[in-house]
Amino acid sequence: MLSHLSNYSFPIITAICVFPTIVCLMTVPFLVWNYRKYNGLSIMRTTVIFSFVFYMMCAFFLTLLPLPTIDEVLTRKPAQFNHHLFNNIQSAMRNAGFVASDTSTWFLANHWKKLLTSSMLFQIIANIIMQVPLGFYLKYYFRVSWKKALGIGFLVSMFFEMTQLSGVWGIYPYAFRCPDIDDLMNNTLGCMIGFWCAPILMRFLPSVEEMDEIAAKRGQKLEIIRAFSAFSVDWIVCNLINLGVNYVTANYFTKFIYSDLLQVELLKWLLFALYFVVLPKHWKKQTIGNALVKVRIVNDNECQEKVTTKSLIYRNIILYLAEPMMVLISIILIVSTSSAYVTASATNFDRTVLTLACIIYFPIVFIILMNSIVNKGGLPHNTWTKTHLELE
Repeated sequence: MLSHLSNYSFPIITAICVFPTIVCLMTVPFLVWNYRKYNGLSIMRTTVIFSFVFYMMCAFFLTLLPLPTIDEVLTRKPAQFNHHLFNNIQSAMRNAGFVASDTSTWFLANHWKKLLTSSMLFQIIANIIMQVPLGFYLKYYFRVSWKKALGIGFLVSMFFEMTQLSGVWGIYPYAFRCPDIDDLMNNTLGCMIGFWCAPILMRFLPSVEEMDEIAAKRGQKLEIIRAFSAFSVDWIVCNLINLGVNYVTANYFTKFIYSDLLQVELLKWLLFALYFVVLPKHWKKQTIGNALVKVRIVNDNECQEKVTTKSLIYRNIILYLAEPMMVLISIILIVSTSSAYVTASATNFDRTVLTLACIIYFPIVFIILMNSIVNKGGLPHNTWTKTHLELE
């Protein structure tokens, strides 16, 4: 049994290693989607969605990995598609010694032992189990009918088999794994087993309606995750502006990027000013990031309706330059100082300078942050500019 399980460990370990990267790519779009659709964030919904993504990664990698090299594939014969239904279980039974025409073979313990410990039977069971979670998710969260669950289970399995049959969609010259009609049947059966058994587990889990209620309640107040989502979207826009200007100048105005780099940088800062200052001042007090998560920039002074240009300039310089730079310098100092004490080649002078830098820098940062948070109730980009975010 352990030898059979070891064949599945590599794909699952690979999924575990790749999953954090997928989470990073999904987080901002997922947060924006939650705030747009549900006006709040439910921890349970987050857990369900990300666990579903992780499960689908594991299922896909189990059908695909480990990938051979193209040279290794060329040394093999193309894998043939098995179109005979129930071929796998029949082969497993024949290998175990069962004979359909001889009923006496059905009562031999040795034959049953060979069948129950055979790799073929283990593969059949594994193919059934692989899509049991899919059926559960379809019933519990996506709430589809049994007919749709049957179709989705079949189509997902078909995608896996076509990936194998096509040589990973043309990457390989031909199929290196044997696509199997029995796999389609077993995967679809597993999906329906998960669908039918889902109500048992659903008794112990919050319903989708309860998740919506939790999200709505949490959406009644501004949370730090919501502000972070707006910050992240605007940070992405900043990078897109930077990359866009660099691309245009490099491809269409080559002479500027080499002979007059200052003009290129000034153009970027002009676009940043238009986005972070002019846009929120004249459009609902919002940047694109603010609008997507339904928040706006307002004055601490309730009597003053509009945010001043000066406040917006200072707010964005602190939020997108000063505070990230403070975090970056902190990380660099911690890593450099730790490395200096661990690395034998580092001199005492290096260690002394870095230690002094830490002794001077971190107390100053701590005092600034504590003064802003404790005495004024927020981070410097809010308290120093007398502005804050509020819900629409």
